[in-house]
Amino acid sequence: MKKRQFEALCKMLLPDLPGFTCKGWLLYAVPLGHVLRGFCCDDSGFDPKKFTVWAFFLPLYVPRQYLSFNMGFRLKDVRGCDRWWKIDDPRLGEELLACIQQQGLPFLEAVKQPCDVVTAIQRLGIDSNVYNLEAMAYSLVMIDDVVAAQQALERLTKLLDTSVPWQAEMKTRAMELARKLDIDPQEARRQLAEWEQATVKNLGLG
Repeated sequence: MKKRQFEALCKMLLPDLPGFTCKGWLLYAVPLGHVLRGFCCDDSGFDPKKFTVWAFFLPLYVPRQYLSFNMGFRLKDVRGCDRWWKIDDPRLGEELLACIQQQGLPFLEAVKQPCDVVTAIQRLGIDSNVYNLEAMAYSLVMIDDVVAAQQALERLTKLLDTSVPWQAEMKTRAMELARKLDIDPQEARRQLAEWEQATVKNLGLG
């Protein structure tokens, strides 16, 4: 599966997916808002004709250089296993659209706002992952739950290992946000707005 092939496939599906657009490997909801919600192609490293599709959400106010799917899942077949499609399957468009509508859209409909991100992470029980805990902490700042945000940021910084470069960077960022939150919650939200703009640009969505 090549990027242009997936994009062409998604363009065929757009008439049946109002409120979505596509670009490269992504099929996503617009307008963006604070949370990127959509689907992404993941091709097989063994068969160039095979691919699977992730349904995922990603808070844009958490700094990102690239996409990640911690908060998502691969679309499934009738047995509940990851679904793999072949680009030359004559029923590809029909079956992919059905999976998107039946599995993906209900999942994405529940994560439109930062408050939904908090709820989704708590419901899925995935806040022990530092990436997801970071997303939850920043989302709590976004919704003005200052006390809970402070607690989540403190928990996050305690979990991070500064001997690991990416974790050290995450800790520095979290501590800076916590400092601003302590002084002025509005300043903390302004920081998140700056990070959101940078993330949109980094992901090529601006």
